[in-house]
Amino acid sequence: MVKLYAMSILYKGMESAKLLKAAYELGQFGFFQRSSVQEFMNFTSRIITERCNPSSRQSVKEQEYMCHVYVRPDNLAGVVISDHEYPYRVAHNMINKVR
Repeated sequence: MVKLYAMSILYKGMESAKLLKAAYELGQFGFFQRSSVQEFMNFTSRIITERCNPSSRQSVKEQEYMCHVYVRPDNLAGVVISDHEYPYRVAHNMINKVR
């Protein structure tokens, strides 16, 4: 079964990326693990956004997760974190629909 863990909107500044809004589905993790998993996802989203050029898309494997990122020309970025079975095209289409 495909799983979607997080979707984040970030602003890519000159030196770092700033998290603007995020939504998580962490129900499969234990109660005491959720905060560290969420922190890992926030950190990974920021790092991937900082390394992605404007007007480009990337899909990066990070541990057992797939991180899909798109940075628009105005430096707003969308990040989707899912499992490996989640289709790349669906993730990037979902990021495109966020306005």
